[in-house]
Amino acid sequence: MAHYNATTRDPEANAFYHSQQWTRARQLAFAKAVGVCECCGRVIGLDGKRGYVDHLVAYRLCTKEQALSQSNLWLLCPDCHYWKTRLEESIASGPNGDNKLKHISKQWWIKAITEKEQTK
Repeated sequence: MAHYNATTRDPEANAFYHSQQWTRARQLAFAKAVGVCECCGRVIGLDGKRGYVDHLVAYRLCTKEQALSQSNLWLLCPDCHYWKTRLEESIASGPNGDNKLKHISKQWWIKAITEKEQTK
């Protein structure tokens, strides 16, 4: 993660993800989900892997209010986070991708990620 932060993430996002506000929002989202992936239902940490508090509308696309809003955050296991990231990249690279990403519902993400996981 440190390598990603230093080489890939833009400085503004890096500062956000190291802020006290994000730390508090992340802790609240984790507690709200009771340590269970909100996509597949796996308990986070049983396999020694950490969970990811993820933005439904990606940080780079959301408003400042959405960035810390619990309604825009959810807890994902590593597998679900992997598939959501791949799907986001695929959608973003298509026509009108960023606009589409701003309007995808949590239910759509769950369905799409679940389908990807079943085909792996």
